[in-house]
Amino acid sequence: MAAAAAVAIPTADADWTVVRRRGRRLGDAPPTACHPDAPPPLPVTPIPWAPSDPSLDPARVSRLVARTHAAIPRVEASRFYRRLLLPDSPLRRRLVLLEPVRISLLGVGSFESCPVARLQLALAALLRRDLLPDAASADLFDPVLSAVECAAAAELGFSVPSLDDGCRRRVEEPTLFYMPHCEVSLYDALLAANWDSPAQLRRVCVLGNSFQWYAIQAEYDRSGPAAKAAHVLGARRFACEEPVGETGDLDDEDWFTRAFNETSWHFFEVDDGVNLAASIAGGRR
Repeated sequence: MAAAAAVAIPTADADWTVVRRRGRRLGDAPPTACHPDAPPPLPVTPIPWAPSDPSLDPARVSRLVARTHAAIPRVEASRFYRRLLLPDSPLRRRLVLLEPVRISLLGVGSFESCPVARLQLALAALLRRDLLPDAASADLFDPVLSAVECAAAAELGFSVPSLDDGCRRRVEEPTLFYMPHCEVSLYDALLAANWDSPAQLRRVCVLGNSFQWYAIQAEYDRSGPAAKAAHVLGARRFACEEPVGETGDLDDEDWFTRAFNETSWHFFEVDDGVNLAASIAGGRR
């Protein structure tokens, strides 16, 4: 039986409210066609990283760059992307308040072999171009990236780090993290790295799987991965969440829908007096 997932939508007075949405069966994860079913354990501390396939073929790099460039206008012309660009939307106002100066695309998968990953990379390029300042920087990472993909990323304006930090990335400047269909442990690791103060957490914006949906999963399965993500569960108390688009905003083609379904924005508008440690304890309960 399908379950109703909790999401937040903007109201007429620009606040966001939690509503119910029909969704997958409880316990189901979002489609992750380009990601392994059983990812390896996350590194506790950053470890040196090198591409999974070190061979570098310039012809493959050129083809991959061209294929990614071809995906950009397709995403740009979509109904759901036009919805993101509404000039007076709550999303745009929150981004203005956050003033992100970096976008990090984490967990993108192999964008050479997977059409979904290329569409997600195209969205990251558009977000950087249209929603971030001209001087904003960009990086991307996934342990499965090849040398060809790293070279293509560089041509597309994205740097690739030489360390695998397991998403335990403490930000020094307001950052938009685009983490398409990642495992819940990755979102939890990112939040944990920025959990020491409300001011630090306010620098983070996450575009990824719905945290409200993870809360529902945790209620359904008390021993599952979502139930162990204490920071994700704790953050739902003060996270402002808005879905990227409902089903009607997505292209009918399968690859497009799988790239952007079940995705939400999360802003952490937490007051200075909030006890974050207590929020984690509340999340565990």
